[in-house]
Amino acid sequence: MKILYLNPAANLGGGERSLLDMIRTIRQTAPEVELHLLVTDDGPLIEQARELGIKVDLLPLPRELAELGDSGFSFKKAPLKTISFLLRSFQSLVALWNYTQQLRNTIELIKPNVIHSNGFKTHLLVSFINPDIPIIWHIRDFVSSRQIVSRLLQLASSRVTMAIANSQAVSRDLQKVLPKRPVKVVYNAIDTDYFFPVDRLAASSGQGGDNGLLLDDLASLPPAPMGTLRIGLIATFARWKGQAVFLEAASQILKTHPDLKLRFYIVGGAIYQTKDSQFSLSELQSISKSLGIGDLVGFTGFQENTADIYRALDIVVHASTQPEPFGRTIVEAMACGKPVIVSQAGGAAELFTHNYDAVGVPPGEPFALAAAILDLLNNPEKRRVISERARQTAIDRFNQERLGEQLMEVYNQVLDSQ
Repeated sequence: MKILYLNPAANLGGGERSLLDMIRTIRQTAPEVELHLLVTDDGPLIEQARELGIKVDLLPLPRELAELGDSGFSFKKAPLKTISFLLRSFQSLVALWNYTQQLRNTIELIKPNVIHSNGFKTHLLVSFINPDIPIIWHIRDFVSSRQIVSRLLQLASSRVTMAIANSQAVSRDLQKVLPKRPVKVVYNAIDTDYFFPVDRLAASSGQGGDNGLLLDDLASLPPAPMGTLRIGLIATFARWKGQAVFLEAASQILKTHPDLKLRFYIVGGAIYQTKDSQFSLSELQSISKSLGIGDLVGFTGFQENTADIYRALDIVVHASTQPEPFGRTIVEAMACGKPVIVSQAGGAAELFTHNYDAVGVPPGEPFALAAAILDLLNNPEKRRVISERARQTAIDRFNQERLGEQLMEVYNQVLDSQ
């Protein structure tokens, strides 16, 4: 069996990290399966995939197609923005035609048995060329509210053998758009031997405690005073990831509890090419300064080694303002034995039990987030118990062995259906 994975980006966002997990776990579960990756952009994903021992091809997507996105599309709310989107779409038609011919030729050379697409752009591209090969769409986002993408997926869905959803919430949403397509829920997995608690790291290295100073160094801040508690949000700079809510909550805490020794950190960057949907670093820095907390907020930029980041934090915050399709950072932080505060909506709400192995808060409410942070800050025993349970949940529910077995079931099922 030969599996061809298609991915529209090569930066290491959540979808790309999950793709690497899929490749890694298939290599372990079914080493006889030949794996191949084709990406449409250059970036660190390529080298990391090659380190896993698979062949990678780069077929660069033209700029006109790479920057195309409809996450902000709404004619009633933003008519000028919508018209601009449609004009750019029209200008992309020639580039689309040329690119699909190259993609068709590349797939014919690889000769896969199954094509597993990992992003909306590649979903549409591979269906457009209509190869005589089973196609799996891995859906990692909600689609019913995206007017253009949902319609295009409907038009292209006749070529799809099966869809994989990364949560029950995403599956329910997808079935509104593609009611006749089979959908299987396969939760993401993480490497719990890579994401592990700081006490295990201390035991293996002979050192005690974690290294919060790592965050100060990455953020170019002076070392925090001894006893400082560190609270962080790790996410791309997509606006809906809630950095602004996180900063507002931090401001409330620091204003009402000036005696607490705290630092807040935003970890991540604007890693995608799609326009108009991301914060810039200067924009977030400006928000923190306007709130009067600029000296107590650190911006580390994108960090590839996120396990060390989790271990350096005392509390991890997930603050997405929209329902999260899955919430990879939540599970990663849980595996590192950290108390996590989660915007409890969408797929994220499926990952934990409130006040047992994480804490849930309503999305987009900075006062509720501030209250949850303060509750954990004031209750170290609660932080300890939740941290221990979080680690066990990550091991029990999100281990890679489970992922490999489920993926092989899907691959065999789509081949048997032909």
